[in-house]
Amino acid sequence: MQQTQFHRPVTPKTQAQPQPARHPQRPPSAPRRRWLPYALVGGGFMLAVMLTLCAFSGLLVIYLTGERIPQGVTVAGIALGGEQVEAAEAQLQQAFGSATVTLADNVRSHDVSLQSLGISIDYPATVEQAQNAEPGANVLPVYRVDLVQTQNALIDLSERFNVEPVAGDPPQMGRAMDIPVMLDRLRANAAQELADGVLDLVMIEVAPPEPEAVTAQNYTGPSTTHIVEKGQELGLIAKLYNVAMADIVNLNGITNPDLLYVGQELLIPAGGVYVPDKTDAPPPSTSAGKAIVVSVSTQRIYAYENGELIRSHLVSTGLPKTPTVLGDYSVYVKYVADDMSGPDYFLPQVPYTMYFFQGYAVHGTYWHNAFGRAMSHGCVNLPVSEAEWFFNWAQVGTPVRVVA
Repeated sequence: MQQTQFHRPVTPKTQAQPQPARHPQRPPSAPRRRWLPYALVGGGFMLAVMLTLCAFSGLLVIYLTGERIPQGVTVAGIALGGEQVEAAEAQLQQAFGSATVTLADNVRSHDVSLQSLGISIDYPATVEQAQNAEPGANVLPVYRVDLVQTQNALIDLSERFNVEPVAGDPPQMGRAMDIPVMLDRLRANAAQELADGVLDLVMIEVAPPEPEAVTAQNYTGPSTTHIVEKGQELGLIAKLYNVAMADIVNLNGITNPDLLYVGQELLIPAGGVYVPDKTDAPPPSTSAGKAIVVSVSTQRIYAYENGELIRSHLVSTGLPKTPTVLGDYSVYVKYVADDMSGPDYFLPQVPYTMYFFQGYAVHGTYWHNAFGRAMSHGCVNLPVSEAEWFFNWAQVGTPVRVVA
C-alpha cells in the first residue's frame, strides 16, 4: 500500500515592513496654573473690605461730628454730649417746657414761669450752638423775648416789689422797679441775665413827697370818700383812683399804710381832675394860642389857651441823675406810639409821645403810677389817658416851657 505523505502548508515569507521613523518625544510639561479666577475673587474681596471700611469711617465721622453734639457739652447744666440733634432738642424741650425764673431784689423774691414773662427758648438755635461748641463746653440757651409781654408782666409784678415812700420824721424812702432798664438788659443779652436762673430786679430809690404837699389841713381840692372793702390794700386803692398812695396817707393821717380795716373811710384826692388856681400856676410863655408849662418843683403840667389855664395834672419828671431840661421849647414831632431807648433802658410803643427837645418828650406812661414825684429818665410822664388828652389838644409848634 502506498503510503500517503502529508505536507505542512508552506507559509509565504513576507518581507519586514519598514517602521515609520519616530520623532523624539518632548518631556511632559508641568500642568498649567489656573490663577486668574483666584485673583479675581481675592481682588473682589479686598475691594469689598475697603468699601466697608470707607463706609464705616464715613459713618464714624458723621457720628462724631455732623449729627451729634460733641462729647461733654452741656446746655445750662443739661448734659447733651453725644446726643443726636433731634434727641438733644427733645431733651431741651422737656427740661425747659415749664421752666421758671426767680425775680429778686435785695429783700424779696418771687418765682414765675418764663412763659408768663414772654420769654421762650429757641431750641433749634440752642442745639446748633451746642453742636458747634468745643467738647466739654457749657452753652447758654438762646432766648426769644417778647418785650411787650415782658413789660406788661413786669408792670403787674411790680406791685409785689415796689415800696411806696412815706413822709414823716424820719421819712421812709420808697423803691420802684425800673422796668425800662430791665427791658433793655433782656433785649441786649437775655441769656446772661438768666444764666443763674435769677432775674435781678433793678430798683429805683423813690423819695417821699414833702409832708406839706397834701394834708387834711391844707388840701382844698375836690375829693371823694372810699370805703375799704375786704382784700383791698392801700396801693390798690391808690391805683384805682389814679392818685399817689402817699397823698392818701398824708390826707388821712395814716401812720401805718399796711394797717387798713374793712369799712374804713378814706378821703381820696381827685387825681387828674383838680385844676390849680391860675394864681398858683406858673405863667405860660405866651398869652396867644396854646401853651404847655411843666413845673419840676410841683410835678405838674399845665395847659393854657389864650392865657387861660384850662387843665392840669400830676406828672413824673426826671430823676436827679437824669433831670428834665429847663427852658423854653416847642413840640416838634408827635407819635401815637414810639419805641424809646437810652443807654440803659428800652420801652416799646410808648403812647401819645410829643417830643419838645432832642429826646425829651411828654408822653403816656404804663409802667408806673407814681405821678407826683420824679421817676423818669428825663421825659415828662403822664397817665395814658391824660397824655392822650394833651396829645389831641396840642399841635406841632405848641410852646413848651419847663420851669424848676
